[in-house]
Amino acid sequence: MRVLQISDVHGSMRAASAASELARREGVELIVVAGDLTTFGTVEEVRRVLTILSSSGIQVLYVPGNCDPPELLRSDVGLDGVTNLHGRTVTVGGLRVGGVGGGLAGGPKSWIDLTEQQIGEVLDRVGKVDLLVSHTPPHGTSADFLGGAHVGSLTVREYCERSEPLAVSCGHIHEARSVSKLGKTTVVNAGPAKSGNAAILEISGQEVRAELIRL
Repeated sequence: MRVLQISDVHGSMRAASAASELARREGVELIVVAGDLTTFGTVEEVRRVLTILSSSGIQVLYVPGNCDPPELLRSDVGLDGVTNLHGRTVTVGGLRVGGVGGGLAGGPKSWIDLTEQQIGEVLDRVGKVDLLVSHTPPHGTSADFLGGAHVGSLTVREYCERSEPLAVSCGHIHEARSVSKLGKTTVVNAGPAKSGNAAILEISGQEVRAELIRL
């Protein structure tokens, strides 16, 4: 499965268009968006970003980020070929994908803040998956390092250690663009799409290859 990962679009229609074009050009089979489609925007703005991405003709799975409208914790945007993964799982081409959105409570200004307990409750609903899409990165990895400290979720980390997904697609920490390992799990923070960042994941059997790319 060839997956295009983006996050932190922050309302950039230019970034969404570039991602859509790249997905078509690179033979991508799935697009995942690890949150912050907007910067405190409306559901309609989220819909516009996702409409551009889905114009590629490729299935789009996303989770809301801490800067997205809280309505997305309870509903979707009503677009064909687009699914809000928060607290859900979807199987695409044999790949089981689940998601958890929002930021970790106690961080900077947010619209969607979840405590570690709430994140755990969402992940309990998700269950075991091959690919976890989480706006908040797992704690103690290259993906959550900011200002000399690890600021990710301990609960997401514990989930990875327990369930061993093949990969975690995350975002949120713009400065922590990286590919790293957490046990058997490949952790990918593609960096902010609004600045032209993305990643390609090649998932085959139990093997994952991830490459950080530019849009």
